[in-house]
Amino acid sequence: MTDVEMQRAVVEALDRNRLVHADEISVEVSDGDVALRGTVGSILQEWEATSSASSVPGIRSLDNQLQVRLMGTEGHADADTEAAVLDALATAQLLEGAEVDVEVRDGTVTLRGGVELASRREEVARVAHGVPGVARVVNRLDVWLELSSEYVVDRLRDAILGLDRIAVRVDENDVTLTGTVSSREHHDVVLAAASSTPGVAAVHDDLTVRSTAA
Repeated sequence: MTDVEMQRAVVEALDRNRLVHADEISVEVSDGDVALRGTVGSILQEWEATSSASSVPGIRSLDNQLQVRLMGTEGHADADTEAAVLDALATAQLLEGAEVDVEVRDGTVTLRGGVELASRREEVARVAHGVPGVARVVNRLDVWLELSSEYVVDRLRDAILGLDRIAVRVDENDVTLTGTVSSREHHDVVLAAASSTPGVAAVHDDLTVRSTAA
């Protein structure tokens, strides 16, 4: 069973349980490992949800990240929106390697936790804002990896030759390279080295190729 098939099977198992509000629960599957996220209205619903999910054949492990909160009608609507935001982030593969907590109150989504890149932080907020039912997004995500020009220069040290004169400017997770390199081939090597530097979201090429030929 593929991850997509297993995700569908778990959602169907939740939907068959009349004590569970399946639309309030986000189901994420990776290599057979299942995670349940969202907010439910009682400990009984939490237990029923984990029990239903565990009954699906082929699951390697079940990570119960459900939160229990007593809810009225508005609370259930917020729980639906919370699950929809989590599903949208999972579909966009924005939860991989990140720790994102989603809280919804009266249509306002608050994002907490941490992501690796500043660009990822903004992308998470953009996707969340596009979910139906979301009126406002409060982005309190932290960025784990902050870049500096010194860090990028150090990563480029092995790619820079003696005749190269390269300057690095960093704007959050975007890097701009200026200066001169001695050949088109070496220009490509420097760009590749900058692009592969951890934390770099984009590289802007303002380099000039200077031929060493007479």
